[in-house]
Amino acid sequence: MKKQIFTIALALMAMFAFGQETITGWDFPVNSGADSLNANMGTEQNQRYDIRMENDAGNDGMISLTEGFETYAATTDGWDNGIESKYWSVKFKASGYKNFKVSSMQFSDADMPGPRDWKMQYRLSNQESWTNIPNGEVTAANDWSTAHVTNLPLPAETNNPSGSVYVRWVVTSNTDINGNELLSTGISKIDNILVTAMPIVDADTLTGWTFPTGSADDLNANLGTEQNMRYDIRQENEAGETGTITFPEISPVEWVASAQSWANGANDKFWSIKFKAADYRNFRVSSMQSSSLDGPANWKLQYRLSGQDDWTDLPGGQISVADNWNTGTVTDLAIPDEANYPEGSVFVRWIMSDNVAVNGADVTTAGISMIDNILITGVSPTGIEQTIAIRQEMVYPNPCQGQLFVSPQSSAAKYAIYSITGQLVDAGTISNGGITIPQQTKGMHVVTLFDAAGQRLSSSKIVIE
Repeated sequence: MKKQIFTIALALMAMFAFGQETITGWDFPVNSGADSLNANMGTEQNQRYDIRMENDAGNDGMISLTEGFETYAATTDGWDNGIESKYWSVKFKASGYKNFKVSSMQFSDADMPGPRDWKMQYRLSNQESWTNIPNGEVTAANDWSTAHVTNLPLPAETNNPSGSVYVRWVVTSNTDINGNELLSTGISKIDNILVTAMPIVDADTLTGWTFPTGSADDLNANLGTEQNMRYDIRQENEAGETGTITFPEISPVEWVASAQSWANGANDKFWSIKFKAADYRNFRVSSMQSSSLDGPANWKLQYRLSGQDDWTDLPGGQISVADNWNTGTVTDLAIPDEANYPEGSVFVRWIMSDNVAVNGADVTTAGISMIDNILITGVSPTGIEQTIAIRQEMVYPNPCQGQLFVSPQSSAAKYAIYSITGQLVDAGTISNGGITIPQQTKGMHVVTLFDAAGQRLSSSKIVIE
């Protein structure tokens, strides 16, 4: 029963972390055999990697498989005097993926009291030092619920890794679960390790401003979808009053939007834009800002949806601006999921967070704020790159009935079929240049091709009849 509950929980994790795929995982279904410590979930290349108990000297501990959450769990002792040096470790490869999340369950024995205090860390294959995973502190007990980690995000540094990613659960004290000194006989168990991630997609540009002409026409977006290119950028305040925007040339054929009258503008005066994108999700914002010495130094990014009166801060959206074009740069800052598939407009603004100027004094009326290279991107409904496959990766016929074929010139070796909502329907190895479509699979789908190393080559929309 517990196993069924955990399986359902894994399904719910994937549902709520839309687009997440299993990269690697261990739930230890058997307690013996040459591969019993190897991952039994995830991609084929990762299922040959094992779990280890190690120390910083490179020595491996002896792991047995004993009673776990449902089936078995990796189990070992010898954790004494292991602060920052003794740990459980796993590794995986996942080029072409991002937004890694880790789940796990830990247990410390009561009769042979095991370690109480742990933290989770990661490193990349080209790094020697381990880095703490934010919020990765774990306190173990004599149960499977206290030290249960669910969908803990790995930092963005791990996105699209060129080599292996290593994750470890390292002891942080010499204290056992009873509060006493940890002995060499203390036992720790770990179970139900899961690493998920999202395929990297090429997001579409929904709207953007690069101010290409230096004329009044530059008030309107010059990038993005047709419906968004009629929307303008504004300098506003909370009372709805708008300011005058000019377009100075800061270098040959390089113009920016510029405005003054920012004095006493804390939480009141702002740059603003809006866009519509009913069929998109995972919106991200990029921009560049600069101020004169007496112009505003501190800003924050906020958003709101049509029908909302209040603005919401973007996480990580605090911006410090200087008298240059490097300091106040924002790159691919995520708008919260609340904005996904918006029925109306999404509004974004850069609002002054205080009245401090770049020179440290108060912002003056003559103080200048400039903004450039504003870009809003989003992901299409499938959660998969929606580009037409290049000719050498072409799949046909379209529509198809039960069987797809891959162009003979293709280097594709593997495939994945996704529903229009982004759910994985089927995946496997291409055999004799063909892909057999599972029965009961009908309607619009996306077929993604991979080479033998697992690198994504292309994606195509296919109608399955």
